[in-house]
Amino acid sequence: MTDKNKDSEHGQLFAELRAEVSKLGEGETRERLLTRLDRLEKSMHTSSFGEHVRAFVEEAEEEAAAIGPFMARLSSLLP
Repeated sequence: MTDKNKDSEHGQLFAELRAEVSKLGEGETRERLLTRLDRLEKSMHTSSFGEHVRAFVEEAEEEAAAIGPFMARLSSLLP
């Protein structure tokens, strides 16, 4: 798979995850998760990506039912 294809696949993952988080309704938790997700996506291909994955997962624990299906795919992005 080329880097362009990988980036497209990763972009799709983040878009799907963002859509799921957005379904959580209004509120502080939703906004925190969206902020974490933005930071996570921006950290792709950096040495801090793993830290951002951990921070997002910890923040998302309360919403595990909604976000759980994405965790394996997200973890597969770790180096």
